[in-house]
Amino acid sequence: MEHSSLADSLFGPELIRTLQVLLAPSFNRLFELVTLFGNEGVLVALTAIVYWCFDKKRGRLVTYILFWGAYLNFYLKILIRSPRPPIQLRIVEQNETSYGFPSGNTQDATTFWGWVSLDFKNRMLAVVGAVIVLAVAISRIYLGVHYPIQVIGGIIVGLVVVGVAEVVVRHTSININEIRLTRQILFAMFALVPLVASAWLGWWGGGNPSEIGGYLFAFSIGVIVEDKWIRFTTAVGLYQKVVRVVIGGFILGGLTIALGPFLPLTNFSLGFVNSAIHGLAVVLVVPFIFQKLE
Repeated sequence: MEHSSLADSLFGPELIRTLQVLLAPSFNRLFELVTLFGNEGVLVALTAIVYWCFDKKRGRLVTYILFWGAYLNFYLKILIRSPRPPIQLRIVEQNETSYGFPSGNTQDATTFWGWVSLDFKNRMLAVVGAVIVLAVAISRIYLGVHYPIQVIGGIIVGLVVVGVAEVVVRHTSININEIRLTRQILFAMFALVPLVASAWLGWWGGGNPSEIGGYLFAFSIGVIVEDKWIRFTTAVGLYQKVVRVVIGGFILGGLTIALGPFLPLTNFSLGFVNSAIHGLAVVLVVPFIFQKLE
């Protein structure tokens, strides 16, 4: 009986209903805000801020890890094919058609905060990150877009991504932070392999891997150009960091608004181009503007 009850709580809607009965609708807006901290767009913006304002090498690395983790999330969803909760339970994302395991928002939040905490070796950052991940996980359940087991899976997969990245970066002879032309071009081309494979297999499942591939490919190529000809520095004062965030956010927000109607992310080819432009803007265009203004 206890085993059945635990299974119902993990794999069924019991916990979703309990949270919604206790907290909805008063806490809807709060959890809608909290869940944004696991949104891919928000986390990409945070990787850009690390790249622009704190450490270029670390910014590049966390971008690679986040996006390769997103590829893994896409393929796991397609392979496992775990359905999301019924529409009647969803407070948001009623039209979302992708599979539910593992939770993308939870996995992405775990990957980003887990890696930056490990990379910067900052205990306070780790505490803040853990709180954010837990809050995002609860929000996904409360909003009715994931079952508890899907959220737990997101945390586990995110931690696995961080662990594998740690092994690759710290315990191999390859220095990922060092820019070498041939290796970087090969890395950029390799970033397209999961995208081409998904297209060949016809694997979509409501997701669009072209967004991942477009950004990752363009970012990887842009790194080469930035390292050769721009070479901006993150050794700037707090005021300049704030200005960089404002300018970068304004440019990326403007791009999103301008490109949306013409290059919709829901379209495979156009979505690839849209994401590629955003990747080049983050790694190349915005730093170039920083150089000119500063």
